[in-house]
Amino acid sequence: MRIVVTLSALALAAAASPAAAAGQDGSLWSHNGSTMALHESTGRIVYDEPKASIAGTIRQGTVLFEGRFTGRRIAGTAYVFKKGCEPAPYPVSGAMEDNPRGFGSRIVLTGAAPRRDPASCAIIGTTGAHSRLVFEEMGDI
Repeated sequence: MRIVVTLSALALAAAASPAAAAGQDGSLWSHNGSTMALHESTGRIVYDEPKASIAGTIRQGTVLFEGRFTGRRIAGTAYVFKKGCEPAPYPVSGAMEDNPRGFGSRIVLTGAAPRRDPASCAIIGTTGAHSRLVFEEMGDI
C-alpha cells in the first residue's frame, strides 16, 4: 500500500501577481508531477490535475495547503493522503523564492508529516525528518 504525501504551499502575495493584476484568481504550479492551482482569494493550493498514480486517491479540487503569508514567509497546514482515509493535517512553514531554473517563483515548505499504520488510517507518529514540499510556478490561470 502506497502513502502519498502531498502538501502544499500557500497564498501568494496577490497584489504582486500578474493574475491578480489581471483580475484572475490564481496561478498554476507544478508539484511532484501534478498541476496545482493557487487561489489567492482563499489562501489555498488545490490539485488542478493530479498525476495518474494518485488519481484514485486525489481528485481535482482537493486541498493540499491552507495558510498565510507574510512577505515571502509562508506558514499553514499541509495534508497527507492515503486512499480510504481522511486527510491528515500537519504544520508546515517555508518561503517563496526565485526559481533557480529561471522562470517565476518557487515555494519550499517543510514540516514533520504524519506517518500512518500501513494496515489502517491510524496516525502512528511522524516522519521524523521534515518533509520537503516544492512548488514551481507555471503561469496564470
